[in-house]
Amino acid sequence: MICGAIVTILVTWHICLTSGVEDFIPVNITEGSGSGQEDTAIWSNDLPPLSSELDFLRSTTQKTVTKRATNTFYNGILDRPFYSVFSYSKPLIPPTAIIPLNRPLQRGNNIPQLNYIALWAPRGQPPHWGVISQNSQGKLDGSFIKDRRIYNLSSSDLQNTPVRLVQYVGNERENNFKFAWTKAIDVDMVTVVSERDYTKQCSPRMAPAVLQDQGYEFLGEADIDNRVMYYVDNNAVNAVSGSRFTNQVLLLTKQQCQCSCPITSY
Repeated sequence: MICGAIVTILVTWHICLTSGVEDFIPVNITEGSGSGQEDTAIWSNDLPPLSSELDFLRSTTQKTVTKRATNTFYNGILDRPFYSVFSYSKPLIPPTAIIPLNRPLQRGNNIPQLNYIALWAPRGQPPHWGVISQNSQGKLDGSFIKDRRIYNLSSSDLQNTPVRLVQYVGNERENNFKFAWTKAIDVDMVTVVSERDYTKQCSPRMAPAVLQDQGYEFLGEADIDNRVMYYVDNNAVNAVSGSRFTNQVLLLTKQQCQCSCPITSY
């Protein structure tokens, strides 16, 4: 009996050594939101691509999901409530709509211009970030860049395609994240608010961006994987890359709050 017990102990010890710790990789561990919710831990053998984060979280094939937080903030994906549908035929701007840098953008010696961040999502095509603002006639219109061409919201190409404004609903304490504009040289690219073509694995991530250039500021779209920004000026498409992108472009990011955010309205 003593020999049998010794054998059992040795076998058990060998199994523990050979099995080791399970090879789960922590994908996301959130801090407490300050709202009384427990922290969230999501485990999987593979890190999900940023573009499929929401699908990954809903997947039934992952190893273990202890609890899912209401909002994920460790990447730049925004849930549906943070978008507001915009109609060109009935152009209304909700009070929750986000404006770049939280103020009108500088136009040199001219009057600063109020811009709103818009997302154009043509069906079956990659999404693009653009600008909604007042045109020369004093009416709300938009401009988007696709294949180095300018598309206006008033054109037939956009009349029947989805356009949405970025908005901030709720408050920072509830959402446990806040928006912040961060210079490209300082930004953690994982936190940048971005969209990509979900049907193409290698599609670049596109993000809203602001260029600051000698008293002028332009809202446009940045390809954050290739570090190039596109914007419209004088009815022409302009591109910024290299050191200008690094030092003069600011990107919209989601910043995690430490323990809890103060209550702030946008």
